Amino acid sequence: MCIMGNTTNKPKNNWLRSCQDITKDSRIREKHSVKSTSSDKSRSEKDSELSKSLEEERKKNAELQKELDLQISLKAEMEVAMKLLEKDIHDKQDTIISLRRQLDDIKLINLEMYKKLQECESSLKHKTELIAKLEAKTESMGSTINQLDEKLQEDNAVRRNLEESSRSLGQKAAVAESRAVAAEGDLTIEREWRISLQESMVRDRDKIAALTQEVESLKSIGQKYLALQEEQHNLILQYSDAQKTLEEVGATLSENKLQLAELLEKEARVSEEIPNWASDKDATSCAACAKDFTIARRKHHCRRCGNIFCSACSDKTVALPGNTKPVRVCDACFAEVRLT
Repeated sequence: MCIMGNTTNKPKNNWLRSCQDITKDSRIREKHSVKSTSSDKSRSEKDSELSKSLEEERKKNAELQKELDLQISLKAEMEVAMKLLEKDIHDKQDTIISLRRQLDDIKLINLEMYKKLQECESSLKHKTELIAKLEAKTESMGSTINQLDEKLQEDNAVRRNLEESSRSLGQKAAVAESRAVAAEGDLTIEREWRISLQESMVRDRDKIAALTQEVESLKSIGQKYLALQEEQHNLILQYSDAQKTLEEVGATLSENKLQLAELLEKEARVSEEIPNWASDKDATSCAACAKDFTIARRKHHCRRCGNIFCSACSDKTVALPGNTKPVRVCDACFAEVRLT
């Protein structure tokens, strides 16, 4: 935009100076026309020519002023667009940073849950083995209880036989009674043992129920772990979408910068008068090294030949006629200027 300001202000200043000179000449001629009546006709013709010249200069000034206003308006619009794009980029970058932090947190949670899952799996394996042992013990206790029931039935049968024998054999009543007492004592012991085994079996069943509940809790933890994995996958997709959006915004910003540079270069061409000025839209690769232009490899016009080059092939500057400062040129033009 500095180039545009210089190119538009120079004609304006020249016009103002010419207007001031024409006005001074007109006033001087008017004074002389009052004093000398002999040259009125020739002076009036010159005044008429000066008036025409002044009118033409005014028209040119008006056109230049319109063009200057248009360029200023375009510059303001481009600056507003650039600011909006930069703000959008900053917002997207903040969002990406926040998503990255969330992703890091999810990764830490995922790692902790994975460790807990391994611990739970180890605990589950141990408790499953314990349950198997308790079930085997329970089965063994059940078979023992069945054996005791059978023995109890046998003892009852023996007791009944003894009672019948005591009735029929009065002489053996004392012996039979003593046997019955001994059998009842054994039966009491066996009953107490059976009750103890039943209580032990109830406790084992309670343990099995507790272990089963704990297994259900571990299954719930596994489901939460799967939900966290799905949430992590969704965050990764959001991060990928944010990166694509940032790349699209960067491409739009680069295109707007290129359009602004092309506008500035068009304004520079008014004063530089460069022939065969290449168009940015038609150029896809460097005119020297033939490398394709990208967001990182930008386009640059040579101020001498007008072709488009990459930054590496047009990083030299020389002083050219009509330019107060050295301007960018390609390597070939730089070599030609150095030879001349």
